[in-house]
Amino acid sequence: MPLYTYVIAFKGATHIAQSSHSNFRGFISWVDAVPNLGPALKKQLAEKAYWGDFTAVDNKKHVWRKSIDLDGAEMVVHAVQTQP
Repeated sequence: MPLYTYVIAFKGATHIAQSSHSNFRGFISWVDAVPNLGPALKKQLAEKAYWGDFTAVDNKKHVWRKSIDLDGAEMVVHAVQTQP
């Protein structure tokens, strides 16, 4: 299974997570990479992480992007396939 690196930007901070899965879309292992969310926001993020879809980043191979509105703030998640 490929290794994916998730780069999460939220409220001026950047967080990193890695995990191996058959694809990057159906797994939200990166949710735990964002500290200090609190139970309510963490639950909201876990639900919203499955909504919408990642889109390919132009001119980049094996890089996808997703934006999530979390309690009025934008969270941007980049998924990068770092190993085949």
